[in-house]
Amino acid sequence: MARGDDLSILPRAEDEFRALIVDSDFPELCFDGRTAEIVHEHREGFTNRNTNTYTLASVHRFARNAHGEYFFFISEGSGRPLFKHITQANARIALGRKYVAPARISG
Repeated sequence: MARGDDLSILPRAEDEFRALIVDSDFPELCFDGRTAEIVHEHREGFTNRNTNTYTLASVHRFARNAHGEYFFFISEGSGRPLFKHITQANARIALGRKYVAPARISG
């Protein structure tokens, strides 16, 4: 990181993620950003070639809830993140070796 780099959205994105709480009649679809496991994070930004400074533009995360369900989060630090549940099949494709199938509960 160079002097003058702009990572100012990072704490805002973290706050947005940790503040996410989704309640559902289906426990596996509930989400709490305070306790969710971040499985993968990717940051996108750009470098100004004139000033040789980097500006972080967005934070992308795949996270798991306690039931092993996956969720996708994208923030630009604006207070309006994209957040959605994703299928196990899509999580397996997106995460590759980082993917962990949910535990099966016998009944």
